[in-house]
Amino acid sequence: MSLVLVILGTVLVSVALFNKVPRYVPGRPPEPRSGRGGSVATARRPGVPPRVRLVSARLTEQGRALLTAVGGSALIVAFFLTLSGV
Repeated sequence: MSLVLVILGTVLVSVALFNKVPRYVPGRPPEPRSGRGGSVATARRPGVPPRVRLVSARLTEQGRALLTAVGGSALIVAFFLTLSGV
């Protein structure tokens, strides 16, 4: 339980601190070759693998304060749960 609260609190506080969230960007397969059979070499655009980018979270000051308060509270609760042995 305390590990889940530590992870949750860390995520919330880091989002509030850096104002960034991860976003999945799907990949793009390589373009198919044209079947002309000519001897002219054409440049092919390689495929792009899927990736995760950090984009702006667009948080207001109230949103940042809320995430910081909830995340910090989760970290404090996790600390005391760990001390009590739960």
